[in-house]
Amino acid sequence: MVGEGLFHSELWAFTHRSLPGGLALGAFIGCTPTMGVQIIICGIAAYLLRVNIPVALLATLISNPVTAPVLYPLQYKLGVWLAGAPAPSELEGFSGALRSFMRYARPLWVGSLATGVVCAAIAYGLGTLLWLVGHSIGLRRKETKRQLPPAEPPREHIDLS
Repeated sequence: MVGEGLFHSELWAFTHRSLPGGLALGAFIGCTPTMGVQIIICGIAAYLLRVNIPVALLATLISNPVTAPVLYPLQYKLGVWLAGAPAPSELEGFSGALRSFMRYARPLWVGSLATGVVCAAIAYGLGTLLWLVGHSIGLRRKETKRQLPPAEPPREHIDLS
């Protein structure tokens, strides 16, 4: 079941639905603080949502070891602005690394989900535009081929010697 479904053409072809959907999914997951497992999460989600798998996987690269040091702090600040930082009373009972994790996790996730929604919407729009442009170019090429006059049949060679 999974094997046959994994090779369904819509998951690998550029269609009006799978291309923008793959870009949007990859951009959304790429904005989450799940570096290291983003590709796995995105591959499974792309399969389940029936969007273009390679496009979705490539779009997750919006966050990578180069962009993450800039992206995650900005997302944390956005999360603090949107949801606030946890109150000290919320952190009681936690110590050490777990306390630090609890302190940063909620604002980071709120900010990354907000960023992910915006990036996914932009990616979907760009994906739709990209598909429309590519599709219209393909239609023009087909129309040009149809308008060409038919080729002349080869003439027989007559040997006059």
